[in-house]
Amino acid sequence: MTQRRDHSMKTRMQFAAVLAASLLATAAQAQVLGTITASSTTVKVGEPVTITANIDVLNANYCGFVLGFGDGSFKDAVSDVSNSVPLVVTRSYDKPGSYHVTLSGKNVQNHPNCGGPERAVDITVTGAAVAAKPAAFKASEICAKGWKLSGKLNPKTGTFTCAAKAGTALPAEKPVCKGDLSYFENAKKGQYGCKP
Repeated sequence: MTQRRDHSMKTRMQFAAVLAASLLATAAQAQVLGTITASSTTVKVGEPVTITANIDVLNANYCGFVLGFGDGSFKDAVSDVSNSVPLVVTRSYDKPGSYHVTLSGKNVQNHPNCGGPERAVDITVTGAAVAAKPAAFKASEICAKGWKLSGKLNPKTGTFTCAAKAGTALPAEKPVCKGDLSYFENAKKGQYGCKP
């Protein structure tokens, strides 16, 4: 009788261990990758597109994932009580082409990866590539020889003024002003530069 009780107790403990392992495995996969959508699957170069990544929360809300934008850039994110889903990202593409945007599970900030198969949406970008931005001005290279920067170069807007003694000959090579700025010169005051 004692052997039967020991065997029965051992069987119950094995069953409890299997049940606990099964529950833990289920809890680990309680958050699975949901849908990934784009506000438009065809956009023009430079046009914003909103990408929405969902995580299906079945039980708990605690996992990591990564959004791949199809151009080599990624965004890691987590789903937990402090970071709710869906994750909504607005971005644009600089070059035409087809971009395979993916949602995958990933261990992020000690969060286990979200379960389930990778999800994806394809975005087609049309139009001409965005032209490269001109090199940024350097304060030391702005003014011609014999002229000095008056005040500061505004790196955000590109505005600047170069100054010399009144009556100094203006440089033959005029600077190219960026954006909506216009070139100005005043030989009497010994000034030239770019301003709005």
